[in-house]
Amino acid sequence: MGKKFGCSTKSKITAKDKTFAKKHLNSKFKHRSSSAVEVLKKQIDIEKSTLKYHDLSKIPEEIVEEEEQEDHFQSLVNDLRAATKKRPSFKEAAPTLLASKSKDRSLSKQKSQLNQSKTSGKEHAPLNRLLPPSNRFKEHLKHELNAECVEKLIVGSVEKFKKTVEWSQLECLHVLIPKSRDNDQIIHIDENPPKTLATAADLEAVGVQPSLANKAPTPLSELQSELFSIVNVYKDLYYPHRTLRNGEEVRLVYTLHAFNHILKTRACVMLNNKKIEEEENSNNGLVLADAYRDQGLARPKVLIILPFRDSVYRIVSLMADIVKKNVSISSDNDQKTIMNYERFLQEFTGNSLYFPKTNPKPEDYEKTFTGNTDDNFRLGLSLTKKTLKLYTDFYASDILIASPLGLRVTMGGTSNSDVEHDFLSSIEVLIIDQAELIFAQNWENLLHILEHMHLQPKTLRATDINRVRLWCLNGFSKFYRQTLMFASHELPEFRAVFNNKCCNYEGSVRISNPVQHGEIQNVLVPLAQVFQRIDVTALENVHEQRLHYFIHKVLPQFKSSIFAHTMIYVPNYFDYVQLRNYFKTENLSFVQICEYTKKEKIARARDMFFHSAAHFLLYSERSHFFKRTRTKGIRHMIMYQPPMFPHFYAEMINLMHSSNQNARDGLEDSMSCTVLYTKYDQLLLNGILGSENTAKLLESDKPVHVYAAQ
Repeated sequence: MGKKFGCSTKSKITAKDKTFAKKHLNSKFKHRSSSAVEVLKKQIDIEKSTLKYHDLSKIPEEIVEEEEQEDHFQSLVNDLRAATKKRPSFKEAAPTLLASKSKDRSLSKQKSQLNQSKTSGKEHAPLNRLLPPSNRFKEHLKHELNAECVEKLIVGSVEKFKKTVEWSQLECLHVLIPKSRDNDQIIHIDENPPKTLATAADLEAVGVQPSLANKAPTPLSELQSELFSIVNVYKDLYYPHRTLRNGEEVRLVYTLHAFNHILKTRACVMLNNKKIEEEENSNNGLVLADAYRDQGLARPKVLIILPFRDSVYRIVSLMADIVKKNVSISSDNDQKTIMNYERFLQEFTGNSLYFPKTNPKPEDYEKTFTGNTDDNFRLGLSLTKKTLKLYTDFYASDILIASPLGLRVTMGGTSNSDVEHDFLSSIEVLIIDQAELIFAQNWENLLHILEHMHLQPKTLRATDINRVRLWCLNGFSKFYRQTLMFASHELPEFRAVFNNKCCNYEGSVRISNPVQHGEIQNVLVPLAQVFQRIDVTALENVHEQRLHYFIHKVLPQFKSSIFAHTMIYVPNYFDYVQLRNYFKTENLSFVQICEYTKKEKIARARDMFFHSAAHFLLYSERSHFFKRTRTKGIRHMIMYQPPMFPHFYAEMINLMHSSNQNARDGLEDSMSCTVLYTKYDQLLLNGILGSENTAKLLESDKPVHVYAAQ
């Protein structure tokens, strides 16, 4: 590694060198705040490992001049300068990067004059009125955040513009834009919905590459046009209204955006390569200016996280249609255009679940689990103007598509120091689709991936430091990453990721529409539904206080024989384990069904519960999600927490229909439904009761509310 980048592996920077550098850093930046100085100190570290990734032209001149007397530090500087002579793209040795400062200043001055001429007489006007849409890609990546702004973004003290916009299809848009640049450069969301993108010319007009616009499926629907107008200006997007009906529309929008981002990146790199080559031929002393910085520390730019292999198949099929429009995939020509496509079809299709004809599964279950539902996969794609190559090495890929499990297996490691995360260091667009399915699988895997994004790489692979963007070298990559999250409904975990893990300096748009009629209207069984509030002191105490309330307030009355055939529906697996252990300790009569229970034991538990051999049935929500078991004989339902999937509420209560009861249990019409909730369950209650009724429920002083089926 040291030999490749010209860094000596034997020399070591002494404590004297560090002290000297810190002294000059303090004098150089004494006019800045102490916190800003700390940020800069971290970014201009003089350790060997850090010098591999930083631009020497950004080291303060005082440090470079004074350290000429220090052998170890000067040796590192000389080695890094000498490394530029070994670049395969250069024909002649380049002078030191420090000599390019005067040229950089002149370029900066020209940019400043150009911006002033553009904005004169148009103060506080949004950027989308000053620049054509095709420039938004470049403006997003070229803007340099200063240390003070980064510090404010980290601590959350940056000033923000907030407003709510009403559009025809997306309806209610909550726009949040940090003041990370001048007022006249901020891209605002128009209050009027965008026009429908009906033709290739319309797509090209909003900044889509011509080669892509001519092949993209048109016209886009109104929903697609509104979604694309948001993602195209590189703002984060949270859309929790993805359904089985509009799922393909959403998939096309983010696939088109990812495709467009890669093509624009490639076009930018190719153009700069041509300019550099021309300057090499005309100038013996070539100096790379900052204008040619167009890359990251790793090649992958787009990461798409999906739950199933079938979802990957649908996305790659869209890409294949775009790359080679209106041509049969099986033709010999397309085998060259879409490389490794036959292998892809073998691995990502088939293996579909069997859906019984008698007693069929619900419609949403069959549509969700259609196709290959394996959740352990990863795929690298590289893209050119006319070729889509599948199964490329991660470090040679433009787009990575993976499941949370597959990506975590690839990252490996038992500790943070062992995790392989270098390929995630320069992700510019992150797409999380069908988040509710990922939540049902294992949400911790996704959080693990997000924690290891944009970290300093351990090694560099074929990276030209002279072409790496400055904000990437400074460790600010996460502030330039756009995140798109799509889900079928709201969950607190989704909000937490979007609010805490997404730091895009361009701002965010969150779609949040009130639920008019909750799932309670779909309950067909005529019984009273009792909602009992649990008073909790803090969010971190929810699990313990919920368990305490259940054991002392709810469970005693349901131990009576008149409350036989009681199902306890538990959405959270941690709560499920707590209850199971308590029931075993107390020797209560119960059976259990969770996602890990084998088929034979499930059949036995259902039989015992139906024939009164067990008083309680512990039932996990994840088991219901993956198997959708129709349990019979339920007389009393206790929902330990409102369901994570709103439609499960009506589905579970409707299982209590008289046709599913054991006529010999002697309980006749004894039935009840009890739902336990806390003030932190508002998003879950919205899907059940509706937003208006939920607000009344939480504002009320009464701890118990009863709703009757209509």
